[in-house]
Parts: sequence; structure tokens; C-alpha cells
Amino acid sequence: MHSTPHRTAQKWVRPLAGATAPGGLRLFFFPYAGAGASAYRSWGAGLPEGAEGFAVQLPGREDRFHERPVPGLDDLLDALTPGLLPLLDRPFAFFGHSMGAIVCWELCRRLRLTHGLEPVRVFVSGCRALHLHRSRTPAEADLSDEGLVEELRALGATPEELLRNPEFTAFLLPTFRADLSLFAGYSYRPGPPLSCPVSVFGGTRDPRVAEEHLHGWAALTDGPARVEMFPGGHLFLLQERERMLRSIGWALSGDGF
Repeated sequence: MHSTPHRTAQKWVRPLAGATAPGGLRLFFFPYAGAGASAYRSWGAGLPEGAEGFAVQLPGREDRFHERPVPGLDDLLDALTPGLLPLLDRPFAFFGHSMGAIVCWELCRRLRLTHGLEPVRVFVSGCRALHLHRSRTPAEADLSDEGLVEELRALGATPEELLRNPEFTAFLLPTFRADLSLFAGYSYRPGPPLSCPVSVFGGTRDPRVAEEHLHGWAALTDGPARVEMFPGGHLFLLQERERMLRSIGWALSGDGF
């Protein structure tokens, strides 16, 4: 049985089935653009023994579809920080893919600044080191509905029959547009490095994030950083879940650095 999250946190996280232990580590998974907590629903069973998994659910998706998505990172952190804080009363770690990597890293910085908290480890996946992030121009970021569908098609995670369904795209595109606005408009603000270890995951055929962009994460922490590459494109995590979970377990078990 999972411990019941504080009422404030229930809005922001969805527990993942898996092993738990009193006082054990909590691992939070942050979604990529357009995705919700269900993107990680099958990850709980592969967590290391004693770890408790939570998928972060942002406004505007799945069971929070009725809420307005948040297109600005600072506004999102203003809401997310107190939302997760009740669950950060034991050791915790963060995992974020693509946009989720930006959100979880900046949340780390916010938590350290405002509450003196830092995770035992951060896993960043499919994302350039933040100081190497390429912001899009407003014209590039302001895509038409057709442009957004093409972005989704290029990512390869959404079945073609759904992309051709007007009701589905009308439901999905406002959230995806807000996420792309957050991702495209992000600009790194220099500050003190974190002190925790960082695991960096990348896809060997990711057209947007090269391995050289991943090694840059080492400059953002005083802790050790290790880059690991997996077969696949930008959403390599969809096919490489089991191998990634083994790497996560290895890193959290103390067998890693």
C-alpha cells in the first residue's frame, strides 16, 4: 500500500504501483510536452526495492483537463513547489524527460533557494544542458494547429489515427501548445550549481539533442554527472523503459557513483 499523500499533493501527483518502505526514497517523474502522468504508469513495477514512485500531473491534461495549462515556467513553479512540498519529508529524487527535465531541474533550484531542500539525485533525459538550451523565436513557437500536429507526428508517440481525429486534437492541442510555449520560451538564468549527482540519458538518434549537449549537465552540479545513451530518437524512453529503470535502480542503490 502506498502512503496517502497530503491533500495538497494529491492534486499534483499520481502514485505508481511498486515497492514501498517506511521512510524510503520517493522518486518523482515529470512528463514531457503534451504528456500526462499516465506516460509513466508502467514504470512503478521496475522501481528499486523500497522506492515509492509518483508521476507528476500538471494542469490541463488527463484528469486535470478542465484546468488551464500553465505556459510559463515561473508560474508553474509557484504552484508546483507548495504542491509537492508535503511529499518531500523523506529522501527524494527527480526524473524528467525533455520539458520535464527543465521543470524538475528548475524545481530543484527553487526548492534549495526557498526551503533548503535538494534531491539525492536528479535524472535528466532527452534534454540539452540548460545553459545550452535553444529558445525559439516567438514566430517559431507560435505554431498553427496544423503545425502542432506535425510536431506531434515528428515525435512519433501519438498514433496517426488519433492525429487525424479532430475531436482528439482539439482536446490535446491547447495543452501541447502551452507546453511548447514553456519549452520554447525557456531561458536559463545562471546561478549556483546543485550539489547532487546527476544521471543524464540520451537517444542515439535524437535529432534535437546530441550527446555533446548532454555532457554539459556536468557544469550545472558540483556532484558527479554520468551520461548514458540509449537506442532511439527523442522519445527513446518509450522503448527503453526497462533498461532505463535498471540504470535508475543502479544509480539509487549506491552501486553507482
